[in-house]
Parts: sequence; C-alpha cells; structure tokens
Amino acid sequence: MYTQNIDGLERLAGVPAEMLVEAHGTFATATCTSCQRKYDGEDLRPAVMSGTVPQCPTCKGVVKPDIVFFGEELPLHFFKYLTDFPLGDLLIIMGTSLEVEPFASLAGAVRSTVPRLLINRDLVGPFAWGRRPHDVVQLGDVVGGVKTLVDALGWTRELEALMAAGNQKVCS
Repeated sequence: MYTQNIDGLERLAGVPAEMLVEAHGTFATATCTSCQRKYDGEDLRPAVMSGTVPQCPTCKGVVKPDIVFFGEELPLHFFKYLTDFPLGDLLIIMGTSLEVEPFASLAGAVRSTVPRLLINRDLVGPFAWGRRPHDVVQLGDVVGGVKTLVDALGWTRELEALMAAGNQKVCS
C-alpha cells in the first residue's frame, strides 16, 4: 500500500509495516536532527500539544517528526514502486488529486494490461485524460465507493467484523 497520508491511519487499520510505503513520511515516528536518535511519535505529543519544540534529551537537538517537508527528498523506501508496480495484477487508487509528482505518475507505473480502479470524488490524472481499456471508475464519496467494491466482492460480513473489532480496540 502506497500512501501520501502522514497521519498513520493505515497503521491503525492494521496494514503491516512491511506492506506499507508512506511516501511523505509519518507522524508515528520521529528523529533527532542532530544525533539521529529515533523516537516514537507519541513521545512528542506533550511538547507539541504545549506549543514547544520537542528536544532530544540526549543532545538537546530538535526532534522532528519523520514527515517529508516541501523540498525534502522522499524516503528511499518510496522507490520500491520500481519493482512493486510492474508485478501488480490490479491497482486501486483512492482519494487523491494525482497532482503532485512523483506520486501522480504511479498510476502509469503498472503494465498497460493491468486493470486500474479509481475510487474518487473526481476524475483525476490519466483517468481524466487517457483511460486504458481495463480502467474502472467509481466516482463519489470514497467510503461509499469502497462499500460498493466490498459488496461486489462479497466481503461485506468480513468488513463489518473488521470494523467492529477496530471499534472495540479504539473504545478500550
């Protein structure tokens, strides 16, 4: 799963770390800009919520969330797409404008015979200007589009069970 999100919702949803590429980084982890010591993102919460800049207790350097700021390089892990996408059998794209590079070009990184499914509010990227014969578009609210897909695949009960388990986790 390749995501532009930095909020860690994919992690909360249970996507295993080895199956997740957070192209713009994540707030789930942080690193000292001086000594490179690693931190759990939750360690920064008290400082951030009080309006102070988190500092490393080891060297007093600034501790920065592991997110990609404008002008910074994407993590090397992002470039896994060069080997992942040519092997794909299906590409699902959801909730994006496909306007920011290099992420916007990922839709074209799968073989031309691979079906691509866009679940999105609007037509974007190649779905707006150059659809392939196997492309499928489900326009509207992303949640509704996913529900339509889940229903079509006969996975409704499984999804409801996962959501109930997730709700129990959050409420515990």
